Amino acid sequence: MIEPLKTDDPKKTAEIFAMEYRKKGYNLDFSINSLKIEIDLILENEFPRNNDEREKLEAELTAYFGETLCRLFDAEWKGLYYGYKNPNGVNFYTCRIKKNEFEFGPSKFFEYYFSNGKEDTGTFNDYLNFSYYYKGTEKYITGGILKRINNFC
Repeated sequence: MIEPLKTDDPKKTAEIFAMEYRKKGYNLDFSINSLKIEIDLILENEFPRNNDEREKLEAELTAYFGETLCRLFDAEWKGLYYGYKNPNGVNFYTCRIKKNEFEFGPSKFFEYYFSNGKEDTGTFNDYLNFSYYYKGTEKYITGGILKRINNFC
């Protein structure tokens, strides 16, 4: 069995990330507003310059997003969370947040965003509030993550 690294604790990673980014002027207080406003600001202003920075920021944003939802909605971490220094896994496939019957991967938006850019992925605030799907060529909009997790509270 592979021993977890110190960076493999999403709660601790989220706390450290919030503290470090508060020093940079971001209001990361584990609130809905921090998700709606501050995450997009971080994505715009702190875009990683190389793969190591990208992996670190993806892991930190995943931890902060997931931990914020856990605190606000009494949700829980499921599966394995891998910190950015752990080469043994990818959060996209293993890390989950669960609230009753609702379950989703908190890293998916960030991994898509860093791979495809804002133009294809949209803003984090949109992701929180809206979900898009297609039937044929028609685009439909439904509630995003916040509405979906609220439905299971």
